[in-house]
Amino acid sequence: MAPARQSAIPGTEDPMGEKITRNKRIASKDIILGDSSVVSRQWVQLPAGVALPTPEQMLERYFVFLRRCTLSLVRPVTAAGGIAFRLAGLHRPLLLFAPPESSRDGASRSVALRIQGGLLVQERECGRGMLTFTVSPLPDGVELGVQVADYCPLLLGGPGPSRLRSRLYRSTQAIVHRLITVRFLDHLCRNLDRGE
Repeated sequence: MAPARQSAIPGTEDPMGEKITRNKRIASKDIILGDSSVVSRQWVQLPAGVALPTPEQMLERYFVFLRRCTLSLVRPVTAAGGIAFRLAGLHRPLLLFAPPESSRDGASRSVALRIQGGLLVQERECGRGMLTFTVSPLPDGVELGVQVADYCPLLLGGPGPSRLRSRLYRSTQAIVHRLITVRFLDHLCRNLDRGE
């Protein structure tokens, strides 16, 4: 029997629901906070000398990958001055984002999409949360990262989510997000390894 591709690192789960996992060279960290917001971060460290994409290129590649990975069921589209993730056949988007915002913090660069609403967002928390793509230098290489932060999923219901709601979120939406993002970073690394 083949070993599992993703496993929890012993001693990395705490009462706040923080969990760190590794898939090959890609790390993942997920936290559900008491105010029903989540932080989900996936990242990979690459050696120096690899031709790197900009955060904006990562975002564009993510959109192409998301559409391909979901067999076009989820479609990133430009809508109302922003970006929407639409599920085939639904009028209302799963997620609606403001236009991308690029920034620089020292040598680190990022592009972020502010979450504006959608079916997967708690209605009173629209305008809260970010999806961010980063390229950050390290002493011996570079880190590429994707992070969702301050996002309030509808499945968590509101402040102080119950254990049932937390389990439901972790066993559905959180898994799908993490799976797609880890696969995206793995795909991106393989393309970078080939010089694409």
